[in-house]
Amino acid sequence: MHSPSRLLPLALWITAARALAGPGELVMLAPIDQSMPLARFQNGAISGGIVKDVGDALAQRLNRRVVYLNADTPDVTPFLSGGRADGMCYVMPFWIDGDYNWTPPFLPDAEMIAARHDAPHLRSLKDLKDKPVGTVVGYRYPRVHQVLGDRFQRVDAANMDRNIEQMVAGKVPYTIISEATLAYQQRIHPGLKVRAELVFSAYKAQCAFSKQSEVPFEEVSKAIDALIKDGSIAQILARYR
Repeated sequence: MHSPSRLLPLALWITAARALAGPGELVMLAPIDQSMPLARFQNGAISGGIVKDVGDALAQRLNRRVVYLNADTPDVTPFLSGGRADGMCYVMPFWIDGDYNWTPPFLPDAEMIAARHDAPHLRSLKDLKDKPVGTVVGYRYPRVHQVLGDRFQRVDAANMDRNIEQMVAGKVPYTIISEATLAYQQRIHPGLKVRAELVFSAYKAQCAFSKQSEVPFEEVSKAIDALIKDGSIAQILARYR
């Protein structure tokens, strides 16, 4: 017998969760298209990864109880802009639409091309013209679009794990991936027949906070700064790299 609650649309669940969030809670988005080392999902809930560890540490510093809300890529902007969630970490301003309060950049990573072991070597992004490239549905790749234009041949997968799987299976010779994700996959799968091919954009990710949030952004900024200065962020990143 199905529980009546399972019949509720996701948006109603999110609205209900936001309505129930008390003054002592911090509601963070957990995008379900993320994979390790950013996020691990078990039984439909985030259970580990950098995003959860940063959210946990931030909530502890703010003396609040953290609540995580899953979100598909199209839901991120309405949930965050509308204040259904307080914040989201490991994101960049050009990745999502909307007007938010942004923390300083503090989570280093890089965008890169990974290749199957038998794929030809690339000299630059221009060598990807008209070649199928693994991508994540809904993700934006402005640098690649700038270089390739209409000759950027995306092959979308649901998340980065599926992206890697389709490359290993031979569906695509190359995939766009974060340096942290590839390093993590190579560490846990030593026999993975994938190589780091070309780093094309280094960056430091941030946290975006809703301007509708009841959590004062000044407090968030101070908490993030304290987590950086006391080494907490470095310790979190070191667990996965």
